[in-house]
Amino acid sequence: MRKRIVALFAILFLMHSTVSVVGQDTEETPANCLLNFDGELANQSVKFQTDLGPRTPGSAASSALRDSIKSNLTGWDITETTHHSHGMTLTNLFATWNKGAGSNVILAAHYDTRHKGDQDWNESRRGEPIDGANDGASGVAVLLEMARLIPTLNLTHEVTLFFTDGEDQGDNHSTYVLGAKAWADNLTQSDADSIESFILVDMVGDAYLTLRKTTPGNEELWNRTEDIIKYIDDVCEINDSSYFDFEKIDGIYDDHVPAHELGIPAIDIIDTRYGENATFLGGHWHTHNDTADKVSAESLQKVGLILELGLINGAWLDVRESNIDTEEDITDPCLQGSDNESPECTLDSAEKSGSEDANDMIVGVFVALCIILVWANLAWLVFADNRGEG
Repeated sequence: MRKRIVALFAILFLMHSTVSVVGQDTEETPANCLLNFDGELANQSVKFQTDLGPRTPGSAASSALRDSIKSNLTGWDITETTHHSHGMTLTNLFATWNKGAGSNVILAAHYDTRHKGDQDWNESRRGEPIDGANDGASGVAVLLEMARLIPTLNLTHEVTLFFTDGEDQGDNHSTYVLGAKAWADNLTQSDADSIESFILVDMVGDAYLTLRKTTPGNEELWNRTEDIIKYIDDVCEINDSSYFDFEKIDGIYDDHVPAHELGIPAIDIIDTRYGENATFLGGHWHTHNDTADKVSAESLQKVGLILELGLINGAWLDVRESNIDTEEDITDPCLQGSDNESPECTLDSAEKSGSEDANDMIVGVFVALCIILVWANLAWLVFADNRGEG
C-alpha cells in the first residue's frame, strides 16, 4: 500500500512540475531573438539624407542619394531603371542579394520627397519642397540598415531592396506611386509569380509610432507580421508591442498597390498619424515640420526588427501556399478616397483570439480533472488502508 501511495505522490509531483514548466518562460534567449538591427545607425542615415536637401525626382540631391546608396551596397547586384512620367525623369533603384537563388522577397521604400508642403500651417510655404525626414528618409534608412545585416543572415533565397522614385509627387491616384507603377507595368506574369512577397515601409520613423494594418494588403502577410510583433514582445522581450493597434486598419494608397494588383502578396507598414496625438494623415505629414528631429531611432528599430526577424524565420516566404483564400485579403471596401487619403476602418480581433482562449481553457480543464482524479484515488487508498483493505 505504501508503495502505491509513494507512486501516486510521484505522479502528482511530475504533473505539477510539467504544468509549472509549461507556464514559465525559458530563461535561455531563443536564437532568433539575437537580433542586430541598429536604430541609431538608421537614424544617422535619416540625418544624412535630410542634409542633402529635398530629394525630388531629377534633382542633384536625388542623384547624390542614389550614389550614396550604391556605395553602401558592396556585394549586391545593383540595377537602375529610368522612365519619364508627368514631365519628370524618374529612376528606380534595385539591389539584390543572392541573385539567381530564386524565391525573391522585396523590401521597398520610396526615396523621393514631396515637391510641396501642401499641408503646412504657413500657406506662403505650401509650394516649397519638404525635408521628408519621415516621409521618405525613414523607409530608406530602414532598408539601408537591413542591407548591412542581410549578408550575415545566411539566407538561401533572393532579397531585393527596391528604392522607388516618384511616389510622393502627385495629387490623386493617377499621379502617385509613379515609380512603383512603372516597375509593375514592365513585369511579366512569370516575373510577378516569382516574387514571394512585397513588404513596403513608409513613414516609420515617427517618434510617436502608431502602426495598424493597412488596406489593400495580403491578410496572411499581416497575420504573420502581427505574430512577429507579438513574438518580439512576449518571447524576445525586446519591444512593448503597444505601438501596434491589433484591432483597426487604415486605407492607404501607396507603393505596395501595383504589386498587390498583380497578385503579389504585399503589405504597407506605415504610420499614418505623424506626431503626438496626430489624426489620420495629419500632424507633420506633408509639412515643413517633417524634419529629422521628429524621427526616433527607437521607432526605426522597432520596424527594422520586424523585417529582420521576418527574414530569419522565413515569414515572408510561401505566402501564396498558405491556404488563405484571396477573398480574405484586406482589400478595397475601406479604400474609398480619390487620393491617398482614405478612411480608417475597424477590424474586430475578438473572433481570432477567441479560439486561442478556448484551447487554453480545454487544456486547463484537462489538467485540473487529472489532478482531481489522482487526489481522489489517493484519498481512497488512504481510507482503504485505514480500514485494512489496502
